Amino acid sequence: MARMLSSAAASCAVLAALAGPGLLSAQAPPSDEFRVARLVRELGADSFAVRKTATEELARLGPAARRAVEEATHNDDPEVRLRAKDLLLAIKVHDLWAPGRFARPDAPVAASQILRLLGEQTGNHLLVGDQFGTFHDSEVKLESASNEYWAVLDDVCRQSGNHCRPHYDSRTPGVVVVAGAPGRQPLAYAGPVRGRITTARRMFVEELNYEDARSDKTHTFQLNLEMTWEDRFKLVAYRSQPEVVDAVTDSGERLSSAQASAGGWNVAGAGTRQLTMNLRLQPPPAAATRLDVLKLTWGLIAVGDMATLAIDDTASQDPHFQDDVELVVESFQATSGGRYETTVRVTRDLVLPEPQEILFQEHELELVDAEGKPLRKLGQTNTLADHGATLKATFATESEMATPRQLRFIYPRLRSQRDLAITFRDVPLPTGRPE
Repeated sequence: MARMLSSAAASCAVLAALAGPGLLSAQAPPSDEFRVARLVRELGADSFAVRKTATEELARLGPAARRAVEEATHNDDPEVRLRAKDLLLAIKVHDLWAPGRFARPDAPVAASQILRLLGEQTGNHLLVGDQFGTFHDSEVKLESASNEYWAVLDDVCRQSGNHCRPHYDSRTPGVVVVAGAPGRQPLAYAGPVRGRITTARRMFVEELNYEDARSDKTHTFQLNLEMTWEDRFKLVAYRSQPEVVDAVTDSGERLSSAQASAGGWNVAGAGTRQLTMNLRLQPPPAAATRLDVLKLTWGLIAVGDMATLAIDDTASQDPHFQDDVELVVESFQATSGGRYETTVRVTRDLVLPEPQEILFQEHELELVDAEGKPLRKLGQTNTLADHGATLKATFATESEMATPRQLRFIYPRLRSQRDLAITFRDVPLPTGRPE
């Protein structure tokens, strides 16, 4: 029997292994090193059944077996390398869409301390302090059973009398936590994303046409949504509207969507931290006082496994290579006012996504000084070409003493598209009617 599988077949085997409940859990028990080593060896077994079982077992261990899987990508056996690479890719995709996890303290802890630990453990930025506004630093005993980032943050805010918002400066990552009622908006969590229903609007309109004395009455219903995500999550594109999967009232009626399906994609800029959108539904009947369930799917494209290609000689037009990247610095020049302008040409051996602009909107140019401190970026424009793209960026020094030393091209090795399932429950409805 042939031992080699095609890349597509191996990928399908890995994805099937990852499809079961509880796989790749962050709480996977520590694996025995000998067991993991045995499973890695069995990736190259003569028996297809043994190879398949080993793949599934390593997938279940997930992050717990990550180091061994990474080492196996350099194994002498091509079958082992192939399966290990597919497993490692699946682990990275899982990590990309997984929520940040928090080790909950057992005893009451000051809100500021929980937020500090929450940021450190999940890789997010939580901004607290006098420079951001008043903060209520009361002791908190976490009540939510969840250890996911957004659930913990909302729990802390509810108990301490604070609320969170994006920073006013879009260049500053993270959320600001300041004093103020967090509100009672219906919330839903899906991986690194938090959905919040801010308002519900029911409208009755009557239009009387005097020409034929005809009265037209319309009744519409709309929910206004706010989507926020962890700042460690690198969102690059999103569907303009979520799709309604199911909407059921407490009186048992199912409401359908009253808007066209969202077919287009929007590019999320680097400074995008939060999105608002409208969701129009068939109007609920008079007897309904709440939505028992509102299930949505929202199409997203995110990137991860970020890498940096560093260029010390910006005067040279020789090509630079790393991974699948080919980069040429076409021009680099100093202008008046301590500004520097650069143009680079980038080519990557990647299948163009939809929309194609995403391929280079997800890439960043950075210019750093001798101490490794980034210069202030004034702007960057990306233009698609027949082969790759042209990136133009302008930087400015903070002082006359600062001079650029290195140009950095930051790019993702991983891109993933997913329809994220977002479920709201127990959503109050406006129940007033015109007299």
